[in-house]
Amino acid sequence: MSKQITLYQRLKPEAKAGLKHIKNEPYKLSINIIVSLLKSKQFYSDLTIEEVKNIIVFSEVEPKSVFDFRFGDFLFEPNLDEAP
Repeated sequence: MSKQITLYQRLKPEAKAGLKHIKNEPYKLSINIIVSLLKSKQFYSDLTIEEVKNIIVFSEVEPKSVFDFRFGDFLFEPNLDEAP
């Protein structure tokens, strides 16, 4: 059985760059919490709305449609392990 890929590993480069771009001291803790959260979860559906909102705010990547928000396509690469 293969190891599950985390949401952090699937995070799109532009979202990772947005998180790494924030270096202001007051926000470092928030960024660390988001990164830890993404490293601990494997599916977009495991995230709460509040967690998704925080990822959007700090990564500066926004959904372009309702479907992007619903399925997380604007933040994450497809998980190829989930394909049949």
